Amino acid sequence: MVYNLPAYDIVGTINCDEYKDNFVDLYLAIKKLYQPAYEPNQRILITSTLDFYKESHGLILQSLQTIVNNVDISNYFICFVTTNKNIEQEYAYVLDTYSTDPVPFNIQCIDGEFTRLSGSSIRPYRKINDLDQRNNDIKDLTKKQKDLLFNSKNFCILPWISLSIATDGGVAPCCSYRGDTGDASKDSLKDIWDNSVNQDIRQRMIDDLPVDGCKQCVFEESLGKGSLRTSSNTTFSKYIQIAEKSTTPDYNLKYVDSYYNNLCNLSCRICSHSSSSSWHAPAVATGKIDKSTPVFLKAGRSDTDLYDQIFEQLDNIDRIYFAGGEPLIINDNYKILDELSDRGRYDIELIYNTNMTQNQLKGRSIFDAWKNFTNITIGASLDAEGARANYLRTGTVWEKVVEFRQEMIRLRPDIDFFISCTTSLINAVHVPDFHRSWVEQGLIQPEQFNINALNQPSWLCVNTAPEYLQEQIVEKYQLHLEWLRPLDRHGRASAGFEGIIERLNNTVKFDPQAFWNNILPLDKYYNANLLDNFPELVDLPQ
Repeated sequence: MVYNLPAYDIVGTINCDEYKDNFVDLYLAIKKLYQPAYEPNQRILITSTLDFYKESHGLILQSLQTIVNNVDISNYFICFVTTNKNIEQEYAYVLDTYSTDPVPFNIQCIDGEFTRLSGSSIRPYRKINDLDQRNNDIKDLTKKQKDLLFNSKNFCILPWISLSIATDGGVAPCCSYRGDTGDASKDSLKDIWDNSVNQDIRQRMIDDLPVDGCKQCVFEESLGKGSLRTSSNTTFSKYIQIAEKSTTPDYNLKYVDSYYNNLCNLSCRICSHSSSSSWHAPAVATGKIDKSTPVFLKAGRSDTDLYDQIFEQLDNIDRIYFAGGEPLIINDNYKILDELSDRGRYDIELIYNTNMTQNQLKGRSIFDAWKNFTNITIGASLDAEGARANYLRTGTVWEKVVEFRQEMIRLRPDIDFFISCTTSLINAVHVPDFHRSWVEQGLIQPEQFNINALNQPSWLCVNTAPEYLQEQIVEKYQLHLEWLRPLDRHGRASAGFEGIIERLNNTVKFDPQAFWNNILPLDKYYNANLLDNFPELVDLPQ
C-alpha cells in the first residue's frame, strides 16, 4: 500500500484487514497505542482494503470508530488510509451516527483494489452499556414515554423484558423482587411469563401503582439513591413501546438473571445453602438445614430444562447475568457461551457476579471462552482483602484473586470490571482501606468500586452497629470521600460510601444475642475467630 502523508510522527500502524475475524483483537491493538496525551504531530496510522456490508457503510469502519471512542483517543490523532473509493460518504455517516467526537479522522483514499464482503452474519463492535448510546435512545422518546420511564414512581421496564430464576425454581421479573411470580420447577418460563400474576404487575406499573414485591427499589430510592428500577428504565428505554402496547407482551426475553444453580466453591458468611453448595456442610453442622437436604440445587423440570429454554431465546436476548452459585465453575454457563459463539452473538452483554477465585474449568480458561465477546462486565464479589477476605468468604485464596485480576488487566483490559462490595457491620470499618489498597496497587481505578449495603440478615446490617462503631464508620468514610471525590468524576464509587453514611441515619439497635449466636457456631466450625480478623470489633457488646 503506497500513500503520502504529512511528516507525522507515527506512534503505531494497524492493518484492519488482519482483524476482520475478531473485533476484540482490533480493540486490543488500538488500546496498546493509547496515550493519556499525544504530541500535536503524533498520529496512529490505520489502513484498510476490505470491509463487510449490510447497509451503506462498512461494519469494520463502524467498529473502528466505536473502538477509538471507547479507548478514549481523539479522532484528530487517527489517519485512516483506504482503497475504498466511497469512503467520504461512508465515513460522513459513521461520524454523524456513531462518533462521540465531532472531529473526523484524517481520511486518505489511495489507488488499489477494495473488497466488499457480505456482512449478513457480522455484528459490529459495540458497547451496549455505552452512555452515549443510552442518551441517543432517550433522545428519541416521546414526552409520554419519558414521563412513564423517568417521572413515574412505580413503573419498571423489567417485567416486559426480563426473568430472574432462583435455585428453588422461583421466578420473578428481577433479582430485587421480593417473592415469586411462578415456579420453573413446575411450569415453563413462557407460561410463567404469560400468567395472571405477571400481567397484574405490568398493569399496576402502567397505572403507576405500587407493587408489593418492589419494596427494595422503593427503599433505595427513598434514600435518594438510584435503584435497579431507575437504572433499568434508562438502560432498556428503547423497549418502552413493548410496555405501551400490552400487559401481555410476546415472550421475547431481552434480559435473563441466572441464579438457578447453587454450585459454589466458597461458603460466604452472608450467603446460604440455597446459593452455595459449599454451605451445605456448615448449615447441617449448625442446625440451619436437615442433612437430608440435597447438596446441589438446580431449578427446572429436568437437569437441562432451563438451559434448553434459554437456548430457545438466545437470538432475542441482549443481556445475560450469570450468578449462582459461582458462575465460572458451572459447566452449563460455558455451554451457553459456546452456543452464543456458534450463533455469532458476540455482541450480547455478559455480566458476571463472581468470587474471582477460579478462572478456568476442566483446563479451559475463561479468557478462551470469552475470546470474541465484546461486552463483558465483571462484578467481583469481594468484601475485604487478605485473611479478612477468607473469613468473610471461606475458601478464598487471596493470591488467586489478585492473580486473576492481574491476568484480566493483561489479557482483556476492555472488560468493564468493578468490585461489588457487600458492606455489613463486620467489614464496614475496613472497606475504605480495601478500596484504597486496590487503587494504589493499580488493580482498579477509583470509580471501579460499588458498595452494596447488606439488607439480610437484619442482625448483620451496618445500621445495627452500636453508636461508638457508627461514629468510627462515619468519620472514616468522610475522610475517605475527601480522597475519593476528586478522583471519581461521575460519583460512581462515592455514592456507595455516601449511601452507608445515609443508612446510619436509620439506626436499629444492635442485637448481641442474635449476632453472636450466629457468629460463634460458624467460628467454631471453621476454627476461626472474628476478632482475630476484625480487631476493630473488639468492643462489640456480648
